Amino acid sequence: MQDIIRPGLTLFAITAIFTLILAVTNFLTIDVIADAREQTRLASMSYVLPGTTGFSVDVGIDDDTSMLSYAVGFDGDMPIGVVVQMSATGWAHMTFLVGIGLDGAITGLDIISHAETPGLGARITEEVYRHQFIGATGDVQVLTRGNAGENEVMAITGATITVQVVTDGVNDALEFVNGAVLPNIQRYSPQ
Repeated sequence: MQDIIRPGLTLFAITAIFTLILAVTNFLTIDVIADAREQTRLASMSYVLPGTTGFSVDVGIDDDTSMLSYAVGFDGDMPIGVVVQMSATGWAHMTFLVGIGLDGAITGLDIISHAETPGLGARITEEVYRHQFIGATGDVQVLTRGNAGENEVMAITGATITVQVVTDGVNDALEFVNGAVLPNIQRYSPQ
């Protein structure tokens, strides 16, 4: 009996010590990790809305769309546009940011997290794909052949569903920002 209990207690003690070490490490680094994630998100927000020096407080969106939140971007005290954070699922879950200028046109798109298939859906992170959205002003359409024109983007071979999901999210963001945020943008202030 002692041959069973002693190794079991030893294994329990080793497991408890390592669990305690992991818990302390997590406690000591949780704020550092949260700050790093926030800095990365702010950098992505500045990327999709060039020229920003700051943002308003994030406003959560609680509805049935894929929109999570939005923030107004500022250059000093002057609003220059809006960044919308979207959540969508193609073949896998993804989160992305859509920048929209005061003129109601897309200024940038950045995929901030995804679990799409490498070489297929993951190609949505490539600049050549994301750049297609810049300048779009409404009802962006996905083309599977031909040449993309105004408010059109080319699908990625093998990832048409993923491209359509992102495009639907972009269209939702455009409709929301142009209808609800831009007409009232003067009521926002930098953080």
